[in-house]
Amino acid sequence: MLILASKDKNMSIIKVKESKVRSIALTVTAAYLLASVLFFLPVEIPHKVTIPAAILAVSALWMCPWQMAMAFIFSAIGDYMGSCGNFLAQMVFFAIGHVWFIAYFVGRYFSKVEKDMKLTAKAKGYLVMVIFCTLTLLATAFIKIVPGAEPGIIKAGVGIYACIISLMLLTALLQRSSLFALGAVLFVFSDFIIAWNMFVEPVPYRTYLVLVTYYLAQWLLYIRSTSFRVGPEMRLMRF
Repeated sequence: MLILASKDKNMSIIKVKESKVRSIALTVTAAYLLASVLFFLPVEIPHKVTIPAAILAVSALWMCPWQMAMAFIFSAIGDYMGSCGNFLAQMVFFAIGHVWFIAYFVGRYFSKVEKDMKLTAKAKGYLVMVIFCTLTLLATAFIKIVPGAEPGIIKAGVGIYACIISLMLLTALLQRSSLFALGAVLFVFSDFIIAWNMFVEPVPYRTYLVLVTYYLAQWLLYIRSTSFRVGPEMRLMRF
């Protein structure tokens, strides 16, 4: 069940009345779902892979903190570049988008999460697990994926991108939010499949694996950063 909750202090780029949040969130979710399904239908629409991200990017101007809006905008541009076959530009714009995700997560952590978190033994265990998972992801990228990339700017870009998305995952997992955590994990999984398919070996059903997880990841990150809640939400590190 979807319920309305209080909004974070981070301001959106364009203000919207709280009374309008519910209707906008439902409309955006419906449009996003339809656009996501549209990609898999045999309908010829130029750059149709970009449409779902563009929907979130535009609505985020009203609905999300400005850092998240910037992240969705750069993600949409990244999708467009990918649909044009420009992998390097796609990677650059998604990397910039992740930097904006990180900026939001870091600010939210120090302004909200850290104040509420008691560093108990269980919390310390969770932090160790988060750091271990992040380092494992990074090690896998540099051992298995980066060596297979084309030498030069592509290889360097893949390495830098791996570092950035690992940091995005780390900061998302520290938010005490199951939706942020799941969204980040799915985003990483989607990108991991892309990289594995390009630089290691072909992945069966890669289009479905990449886009289903990517579209779900973006929606989870979007909806959690608005004042519209999918609740009750499980809080991570609730010790």
